[in-house]
Amino acid sequence: MSLSASTFSSDDGFYGSDTPLKHPPKILFVIGLLSVLLGTLVGAYGIFSSETASNSQQFLTGSAGYLFTALFPIIILQIILTRHTNALALNQEEPYDSYAGEQMQSKFRKVVFAGLISAGLSIWVFFLPIAERFAA
Repeated sequence: MSLSASTFSSDDGFYGSDTPLKHPPKILFVIGLLSVLLGTLVGAYGIFSSETASNSQQFLTGSAGYLFTALFPIIILQIILTRHTNALALNQEEPYDSYAGEQMQSKFRKVVFAGLISAGLSIWVFFLPIAERFAA
């Protein structure tokens, strides 16, 4: 009894080892990380300049810092989650590295968590003029 080569055909819908896998876009991770860093710097600047800044400058600085540390990273996380889900659904047509997608989600969730923690600086700057009004 001999086995023919056609019995073990590689054309059964499986991807060979030479097929490149589609990876999640790293640019979104970099943009989110830079956003959190920029927002943290804006919040720290707002705290250090709170003695000389006007109320409207403090509101603007606090709002900008909050946007960069909290809102933008959350929006980017939703984009990453949506792209990962869509890539998994299209995995039969386009091979997708799901492990890299899961790793990127995990790393970016940590970035979002750090951003939410550092958003406290911007929130402090935003509410400082209001607190000063009640203290006077």
